[in-house]
Amino acid sequence: MTTNPKPSMHLYESGDPAAPAILFLHGSPLSGRMWQPQLESLTEYHCLAPDLPGHGMSSTMETVPMDDMVQMVAALIKARSASGKAHVVGHSYGGVVVQALISGAPEVVESAMFSGTSARLSPFMARVFKVYLKINEPILKLMRPEQLGRLVAFQFKIPAKYINMLGDDMKRMDPKVMVEVLLQCYLDIRTSENTRIPVLVAVGGKETPFARSMARRLVRQIPAAKGIILPGLGHVWNLQDPQLFAEVVRTWVINKKIPGSLLPYQI
Repeated sequence: MTTNPKPSMHLYESGDPAAPAILFLHGSPLSGRMWQPQLESLTEYHCLAPDLPGHGMSSTMETVPMDDMVQMVAALIKARSASGKAHVVGHSYGGVVVQALISGAPEVVESAMFSGTSARLSPFMARVFKVYLKINEPILKLMRPEQLGRLVAFQFKIPAKYINMLGDDMKRMDPKVMVEVLLQCYLDIRTSENTRIPVLVAVGGKETPFARSMARRLVRQIPAAKGIILPGLGHVWNLQDPQLFAEVVRTWVINKKIPGSLLPYQI
């Protein structure tokens, strides 16, 4: 009797496989393509950027519970990294996955950086957010992928040259999956409050007050965390200023310091 092998996540990859690994986890409804500028800049590292289940070229994969997601990401690191470990960088939803990875598979994490992500919501705020998403699901289904791409680009101030990329990602993503992922993102957050893994929490200066308050909370909750704010930049600042993002990642990975041009985020 034969069984069909489980599908694997689509992977964007660059650099020398023998070099230290950096794993990039995208936000939702984006895909691993959002990290293209960083994969092109950080040539001295082995860069890995998967499309998480339900996204991009992995859109045919069913979404999975967070425990399974941690196992999938940890297995990817062990399989593709020369050392079996990686520095991990997460944006928004990807930052939630990074938090779960630190908690559930810390042995594969050298250091972590997440940007524009959330801490665990209070029960009341979680209920409000769930209702908000359910109300908006029918609206998302009525919009064409190109419209959704332009809406996301406008909302997050993403440069125009990336709009076609967003449209492609929207074509592959089911609005129902988008809602499921966002519910998981905010209702199943596992912030480790006893880790000693170095963590950098970044947030754009033009992010929402909610996003900035979540960054403050994460810096308070995670023992080895440092925080930075990026003046003048928004949620998807790796596309707004790719060079700065690469500089921050490189500086953090090398010596766990905040680049001199940026100020620590005041708690």
